[in-house]
Amino acid sequence: MPCLHFCLSFRNYFFLNQQTKFMKKTINIVVMALLCLNFWAAAQTVPIKLSGTVRDKAGKPIPGVTIKTAEKERITYTDKDGKFSLTVDKLNGILTISSVGYQTANIPFGPKLTLEIILNETAGSLDDVVVIAYGTTTIKLNTGAIGKVSASEIALQPVSNPLSALQGRIPGLAITQNSGINGAGLKVQIRGQGSLMQGSEPLFIIDGIPFSPGNNAINTVTNATGSNGVSPFSTINPSEIESVEILKDADATSIYGSRGANGIILITTKKGVAGKSRLNLNIYNGYSHITRTMDMLATEDYLIMRKEGFKNDGLTLTNANAPDLLLWNQTRYTNFKDILIGGNAKTTDVQSSISGGTEKTRFLISGGYHGETSVFPGEQRDDKLSGRISLNHRSTDERFSLDFNGGLLYDRNKMSSGDLTAYINMPPNMRLYDDAGNLNWQEGGTFFGGAITNPLAAANRQYTGKFSNLTTSVNMAYEILAGLKGKVSLGYNSLSGNDQALNPSSSINPNSGTLPYSNFGRSFLGSWIVEPQLEYTNTSGKGKLNILAGGTLQNTSSNTLSVSAQNYRNDILLSSIAAAGNVTTSNSDYAYRYTAIYGRINYNFADKYLINLTGRRDGSSRFGPGKRFANFGALGTAWIFTGEDYIREKLSWLSFGKIRASYGTTGNDQIGNYKFLDTWTNSSLLYQGNAGLQPSSLYNADFSWETNHKAEVALELGLLKNRIMLSAAYFVNHSGNQLINYQLPIQTGFTSILRNFDAVVQNSGLEISLESTNFLSGAFKWTSNANLSIPKNKLVKFSGLDRSSYANTYIIGEPLSAKRVLEYLGVDQSTGIYSFRDLNGDGLYDASDRILVRNIQPDFYGGLQNSFSYKNIKLDIFLEFRKQIGYNYLYTQSTFIPGYFYFNQPTIVLDRWQAVGDLADIQRFVASGSSSAYAPAGSYLPASSAVFSDASFIRLKNVSLTYAFAERWVKKLKLQQLSIYVHGQNLLTMTGYKGADPESQNLFVLPPLRTITAGLQLTL
Repeated sequence: MPCLHFCLSFRNYFFLNQQTKFMKKTINIVVMALLCLNFWAAAQTVPIKLSGTVRDKAGKPIPGVTIKTAEKERITYTDKDGKFSLTVDKLNGILTISSVGYQTANIPFGPKLTLEIILNETAGSLDDVVVIAYGTTTIKLNTGAIGKVSASEIALQPVSNPLSALQGRIPGLAITQNSGINGAGLKVQIRGQGSLMQGSEPLFIIDGIPFSPGNNAINTVTNATGSNGVSPFSTINPSEIESVEILKDADATSIYGSRGANGIILITTKKGVAGKSRLNLNIYNGYSHITRTMDMLATEDYLIMRKEGFKNDGLTLTNANAPDLLLWNQTRYTNFKDILIGGNAKTTDVQSSISGGTEKTRFLISGGYHGETSVFPGEQRDDKLSGRISLNHRSTDERFSLDFNGGLLYDRNKMSSGDLTAYINMPPNMRLYDDAGNLNWQEGGTFFGGAITNPLAAANRQYTGKFSNLTTSVNMAYEILAGLKGKVSLGYNSLSGNDQALNPSSSINPNSGTLPYSNFGRSFLGSWIVEPQLEYTNTSGKGKLNILAGGTLQNTSSNTLSVSAQNYRNDILLSSIAAAGNVTTSNSDYAYRYTAIYGRINYNFADKYLINLTGRRDGSSRFGPGKRFANFGALGTAWIFTGEDYIREKLSWLSFGKIRASYGTTGNDQIGNYKFLDTWTNSSLLYQGNAGLQPSSLYNADFSWETNHKAEVALELGLLKNRIMLSAAYFVNHSGNQLINYQLPIQTGFTSILRNFDAVVQNSGLEISLESTNFLSGAFKWTSNANLSIPKNKLVKFSGLDRSSYANTYIIGEPLSAKRVLEYLGVDQSTGIYSFRDLNGDGLYDASDRILVRNIQPDFYGGLQNSFSYKNIKLDIFLEFRKQIGYNYLYTQSTFIPGYFYFNQPTIVLDRWQAVGDLADIQRFVASGSSSAYAPAGSYLPASSAVFSDASFIRLKNVSLTYAFAERWVKKLKLQQLSIYVHGQNLLTMTGYKGADPESQNLFVLPPLRTITAGLQLTL
């Protein structure tokens, strides 16, 4: 009406008292029509507020649902009650409603502005959002090989290292836990080892920022974690993670260039949810105990073994060579396995967060504590405090956005300086305490010495590591023009360490003459990165074009200081460097600079034909002048053939089908710093009274990047309305231009020089994943998720291998882990000694006799998840499996020969040869190093096929049982949600492995721990 009134007034003003001729009438009508149309159009741009509620089929509200307009991307999210509000520009249009686990819906609005929306659960997961390089996509529209582990899967597992939560869950991702020590590192590989000698670890990115330490150990001082070191991921709180994406093929990784050669792991942290502020609290407590190990001989059997060894070798027992048999108590028994590693470790975890905000500004503030003790004796514990802030803001006109994430974790890890599992083979009749209650170091006048030590002393060698990890990222975006956005990503990550190992008098054999000593370490690793970007998006008809261009500037610097302090006179002063009688120091510093430009062109036509083209030019300071830059790129394509009408008509049972393929290149600059320069080190020799320097490595400014060529083809299917989702991918990766240490003649003054070799490593394999909704009716639901990886690794080419120093290390046509070994023939029934095939009969068991090849690469591995839910009860069971050959307990016999010296043995050695004609797995016991049976056990056996056996296993990796209280009870307590749960980790291992744990394959390293926790989760 106001519009009409204005138009009439306009007409009267201009045409009052005018003659009503035909032409003037016509002009009058046209002017009025145009003006009314103009004002009507203007009225349509008045902001209009939509509101509504999103629920599931049972009527329960769904929080965190994404609400997005179709034409202009205005986004909001439902609150805890499933409610939302959104400002739009038109009276009618389409809203896209999406949430993980539900079918995406396109809902029209107008003229009704208050909506009640019902979402249906999806049997498959095609609409699940996955994070990719510099963006997101969906499983349906993805052209690359990407695996995903969600926060809900991580939350089921009582682990303190997020890498542990990924084991067995993603095809192509192999994670091995080699130690059960708190904070110990894990080995991570994506689609096999591609480099002969350089780094094969993936690139880790947290909220778009490279994690500066990668997967390298962060401790400076040696501790119980041994060669594994302290994992940098022990400084990341798993409860803060929203999702982990694993990028595998060239299409997914090439845009990261040289850093993506070994795959990429993207970690995305949690963000706030719009709506009324709510407080989440999660608390659990539990216990851990060792899993599979080996039983050791009791005193009676130990003494029989020792005496039998002396008898077999014709030796006479004396106080010097057999104090354990002549001087020590013959009935005393100490189970060192129980004393040293048989304790119960306690776990306490408290996590809290508060989140909320409006559709334009959301926030999340979280904090947590995690504490673990050890199965070792004494006060050993790992305590962590963490905090994180997330802020997400969008302007009213949706043109500007700001995302900030910041997190800090402080870790104080107190453990022994060594793994006490190494001492479980001490003699069981050893006396541990003297009459005064002090640690005992002698018995019968014979002092302990050499490898025989009081193992309780090792528990007094205390290590303390203090680590802090700071991660921050800022992402800003501004819509410059319609479809054109300018973006910038800023990030900073630092990890600092302060560790020490104190060795007091009580940890040292008083007969050794060694005084108390300490080791100290300081470390700092910092990295900043700046990435400006331009992104253009255009939709024309059925086609959607997305173009991304950007650059990278990254700087990483590190410094470490190591101090060895010796000859202390007082244990109280062990933490003071100044109090030491002798101090030795060393330090190191480095800087790494990296720059790049990159781009991506993605085109989607009708959600059926997809193409993704990526390219990157990298520059790295790790290479010499003229070799610092290289180009990488990839092409990924996909065809969703179920989008074709003729296929849908003929294959009605096929709800989704996609074929995708990719090919491209990535590089590898994980070679260390300054390798192209001459390097020098200090010398103990003086020059003119001053400290001297001596060269430590020879320069080579001509070596260049290792290059990976990756190819993949995959088929993805959805059957029976996506109740069954199947994916199968076959890949072939070739890694060439290998960087290897080339051996030099001794006359040069150097042993080797780093250079490129004409060598090629191939990784290929088949990866299969299957998701199924087995039963969905009423209140009961059963789903399964399985994955299988069949990897193949082999050295395809190595020019001049037979003439190189690596002739006995690598084998053409075999995996990099393959070894040539002697053929083991068993225990000779007449002599009772291990026997091996001597090919040329020369009596020497050398390289010419090693004809058998043994490979410890897994034949296949994977996992199986089953989830059952009935009303308010949910049960999750996850199995991890691996088919492989591994090192068995015999591998340790080169150091610990049954019967020799005072070392105890596993009970399995009782199956030994005793008389002519015996069929046995273990040769006769030995007591003398000059015995004819000593060399076969100490030298030949570890180099033979005998030490390899089946190490396959199926592990009940995780069981979770959760009960969610009914809504009526929750409301009475004035809560929004309340649940209780029990979680179990590493509960059972099914294997025929002849040894301790088939994963770590080392009797003298702490195996993974079995953990059971009970907890409470609530929302206010």
